[in-house]
Amino acid sequence: MKGSTASFLAGGLAILGGLAALIFPLFASLAVTGLVGGVFLVSGALGLFAAFSDRNLPDRGWLGLFSLLQLVLGIWILANPLAGMISLTVMAGALFLATGLLRVVWAFRIGNLAGRGQGFWLFLLSGVISAALGLWVLIFPLQASPFLLGTLIAIELLSAGAALIALGLALKKIQ
Repeated sequence: MKGSTASFLAGGLAILGGLAALIFPLFASLAVTGLVGGVFLVSGALGLFAAFSDRNLPDRGWLGLFSLLQLVLGIWILANPLAGMISLTVMAGALFLATGLLRVVWAFRIGNLAGRGQGFWLFLLSGVISAALGLWVLIFPLQASPFLLGTLIAIELLSAGAALIALGLALKKIQ
């Protein structure tokens, strides 16, 4: 199979997955939550194994402590997927709020240096929207959690699918 064909196929699958996540955001949110819980569980277990199996490892105690916390977090998320989904949504909301406020500050800093042209207003608007979304998520986490993570995954899959198809078109031209 040529690289362009593989890229088209991967892009099409990513777009289908993104559309499915847009149509069923709750299921996509729960899938992301399960994946995150599984990753915490496995990384915690492997970290504990490393901490107790290698006596020459520096800072074994810290590694063991953080690995135990990851293991417990993974078990908790997998045992309580809805609560885990809400927790991940709150973390995403905090990230949106922080990055949005930072963009607002940067907009004014850059605007003071370069003038308040189109770039300033777009940067400022981007920050305000992100901060407002983050604030909304933090104020209403129960309303946001059933669809936020799934929608974010859908957007990422659609974006990745479009990029893979564009890559396939570029590869087709050079092959």
